[in-house]
Amino acid sequence: METQKKTKPLARQLISFMFIFMVVLFLLLILITRQLVFNTMRKTEEKTIGNLTETNVQIIDKNLANIMTLAKNLQMVINDDIYTQDNITRHIHHLLINNPKLVSVCLAHDLPSEKQTQTFTLMQQSIQSIPADDDDYLFKDWFQIPWLSRNAYWSDPWFDGQGSGRVVVSYSIPLTIRGSYRGIIRLDTPMENLRRIVMPLRIKQTGYAFLISSNGMIVAHPSDSLAMNYTIFDLAARFDRPNLRRIGRNAINGQTGFERVRIDEEQGDNWIAYHPLPSNHWSLIAVVPHSEVFADLSYLVIIFTIASVMAFVILAATIWYRSRALNQPLTELVDAIKQAGDGDLQPSPQVNTETYEIQVIAENFEKMKSSLSRYIDNLQQVTQEKDRIMAEVTFASAIQRNLIPKNADISILPPNLNTFGILEPAGAIGGDLFDYFLKDEGHFLFAIADVVGKGVAAAMTMTMATTLLRTVAPLKAKPEEILEILNAFLVENNLESDFVTMILGIIDLQSGRCVFSNAGHVPLYRVSAEGRCDKFATTHSTALGFFDNIRISSEEIQLAAGDKILVFTDGVTEAVSPDEQLFGTAGLEKVLATNSAVPPEGMAYAILRAIQEFADPQMTPDDTTILVIEYLGPLGQV
Repeated sequence: METQKKTKPLARQLISFMFIFMVVLFLLLILITRQLVFNTMRKTEEKTIGNLTETNVQIIDKNLANIMTLAKNLQMVINDDIYTQDNITRHIHHLLINNPKLVSVCLAHDLPSEKQTQTFTLMQQSIQSIPADDDDYLFKDWFQIPWLSRNAYWSDPWFDGQGSGRVVVSYSIPLTIRGSYRGIIRLDTPMENLRRIVMPLRIKQTGYAFLISSNGMIVAHPSDSLAMNYTIFDLAARFDRPNLRRIGRNAINGQTGFERVRIDEEQGDNWIAYHPLPSNHWSLIAVVPHSEVFADLSYLVIIFTIASVMAFVILAATIWYRSRALNQPLTELVDAIKQAGDGDLQPSPQVNTETYEIQVIAENFEKMKSSLSRYIDNLQQVTQEKDRIMAEVTFASAIQRNLIPKNADISILPPNLNTFGILEPAGAIGGDLFDYFLKDEGHFLFAIADVVGKGVAAAMTMTMATTLLRTVAPLKAKPEEILEILNAFLVENNLESDFVTMILGIIDLQSGRCVFSNAGHVPLYRVSAEGRCDKFATTHSTALGFFDNIRISSEEIQLAAGDKILVFTDGVTEAVSPDEQLFGTAGLEKVLATNSAVPPEGMAYAILRAIQEFADPQMTPDDTTILVIEYLGPLGQV
């Protein structure tokens, strides 16, 4: 027993609906607003933090650019080769005195007769020259890279034990005299100068910055344990952060960016801004906690939530008040509808309401009851007529099926033929036909036809064609003669169907010779016992019923023992798949190749199954007819 679903009053349904609607709308607005605010704040913070990072990059790069300018000036002095060694030494002395950020200058030679380096450093306002007798400097980065590349080079931080005794960053440029490379000029600036710029940086409340070299080495960091001991890639591997590794690659490649990444679980998400130093391809990286970047976002969400809840309460109260005014006339109208549902179609009392829409509904409901009463009377008459027509269609379908030969009735077949046919109309009745019978003791006639169209008209045309075929066939010896009579009949009687396509063949039971005519029909196939498949696609005339006095020819094929003849209608080859592909003759020939040795019944059903598996079940199928005839050999030898 089914339980009737309990309904709710209109006001409660409106409130429930509005509550769900407002909750969904509120969540969508929260998500959209939060995303919009997030994007706006992100762009603002990216610009702010990026500007701060770029400003400090310029400060650092200014120190490096000054060193580069001094190095180029010294290079010009030495390259001119017009100054004595004392003059060059005095020039270097002035450089060291006037530039406190320059701690040492090194001249390194690489000549066949002169392999030496000399470092100048300032000690108590006097220059000290420190020569080096070994040639280890030839293999150090500050010498080897600019010497081999012939380009200027900024080194990573290193400890200058022989010179200044400090951790320095060196700028090296090739030394040429009269166009010939003679060595390297190296100017050293203490790493401490760069650290003093980076270490005090504070972004927001707890944000910080650090400096990495061109190979990712952390050269300045608020945490002393990380500086000069780890690379940014070490941190990425330690905390398993592929995003941090990608940021490191972008930074050392000279790119600028602002990305969200979590360095470790304790710190949570951070925003990282990175900017390259133009002079030496190092990068300054700023790290700011996500909570500090978007501190105002949660506050805005709380304000928006309170406003949305207040709006919902006001809207719900308004709907409740108004729905009570609408409920009374609706209740009266519902009672009238219930009476009509119980079969009482008599006029109902007038519904009193001030609402135009309800008044219109009530008036049209009365009109609908009157129309419904008349419709019920007409429907009873239509139903009776429909039942009568369906009975006639069912009877016509039974007649049509009785006109085609029965596969189980082997008494109508000669002993040297095996035949099986399938007729599957698209509806209750169709316009396809197949027939076969003994024309005389030595000849077997078969035919298959397709009337354009479906339904009763096509079925009636096919019924008359079948009757005429069996009447005329015994009187004519050739297929074309029989088809000419059928064509004249169809043209003369001007049937409702447009035209008929047909294949009609006659088999000599003794010799196996088959003569057939194709009147605008699909091809005929001969399938040998060895699996060879021959297609006969030539048509010998137009379709029947178009023109009077048409010329019809015929064609002859020889059947050997075990050969089969296959004829069918276009419902086979024109079956359409879900992706709008035709089954076609290629699909048919594939089925024939794998079923050439089976009896006619097996071959016919194999074709039908293949079509049903291929065709789109959502599309209206065409009439499908298949006839297979197997020749077993001459009479008397079977």
